[in-house]
Amino acid sequence: MNLRAKQSPPLIYVGRSRLHRNRANLVQALHVADGFQRIGLPMRVYLPPAEGCDVRQVLADYGVSTDMDIRPTQWLHTRFRLWPFFLRFRQEMKAAKSVFTPLPQISRMLTAFGIHHVLEIHDAQRDLVTKGMLHDILSAHARGILTHLLPVSKAAREFLVAAGADSTRVVVAPNGVALEEYAALPDFDPAGLTRPRLTYLGTLEDKRGLEIFGAAAESGLGQVTLIGNRAPNYVPPPQTEVLSFVPHHEVPGWYGQTDIILLPYPRDIATADSMSPMKLFEALAAGRPIIASDLPVLRELLVNEDNALLVAPGDISAWLAAIRRLQSDPNLAVRLARNARNLASHFTWEQRAENIARTCGWLSSTA
Repeated sequence: MNLRAKQSPPLIYVGRSRLHRNRANLVQALHVADGFQRIGLPMRVYLPPAEGCDVRQVLADYGVSTDMDIRPTQWLHTRFRLWPFFLRFRQEMKAAKSVFTPLPQISRMLTAFGIHHVLEIHDAQRDLVTKGMLHDILSAHARGILTHLLPVSKAAREFLVAAGADSTRVVVAPNGVALEEYAALPDFDPAGLTRPRLTYLGTLEDKRGLEIFGAAAESGLGQVTLIGNRAPNYVPPPQTEVLSFVPHHEVPGWYGQTDIILLPYPRDIATADSMSPMKLFEALAAGRPIIASDLPVLRELLVNEDNALLVAPGDISAWLAAIRRLQSDPNLAVRLARNARNLASHFTWEQRAENIARTCGWLSSTA
């Protein structure tokens, strides 16, 4: 079967990620748009202004198409309310194939202007319940102006359906990974387990599970490198190497230098009930043995002793024991690494875009 985009105006993406900030929501936004472009559905992207940066260079750094239609506009800056943006672009959005947004507040404005759209949901509890937006979102969904809800996890889908959403228009869309960025990484070498290299990439702050890395370093179990912007008052654990954040295109290389990938998400992290962390998909694509927090939302993809070892969050002794287990059982480590990489092959951004597009009716198929 060959895919063919239905001929009509392009999709439009509306978000508030800042092009000059190296954050996960920007990475996700750009890869979402790039995924649709790769399957023949160009997406016009509206974001806040790119302050002091070359937009094309930013796109290259994130490994997405540099001819993507990015349109920075001051009206999406958080210093402004959203009304001016919608007054300026409402006719364009009404003429589009559909509008795509990850922000409930933008969905609410799209509904107010009668613009058909889809809403990607990353944190059902915090974004919808805590902020008091669940009723409005479900009402728009019932009316059909919000055509589809796209939760990033099964848990979030179950929550939405239980709250009253039409299950036929709620599609699970986990995050993805650009596999080509990881294709050149060397295969996992169990010889590195003797004193494994353990690398963390992300914001350096409390409540990120970084105490696990500190304990591993203090116990002499591994060479620990923490990479990222340091939050105020955060003090890195002793015996760890600390580096400032690196551009996104350097992330695969750092995973290639890692022997065991730790994903120690705390149980009380804000998104624990519905997240689909991009770090997880990057770890899978890297083809390294993974040790991860035993959380229900992670168990949607990870299977203990098949493609990861799952450990109780915050139980430092259990995390250290898991590292030692991999050191003593290299065959297990090799199997976990191989199965992780195989799983990653099912979660490319293009596959994600195709799944969404088929469900929303944006693609037709011909023999």
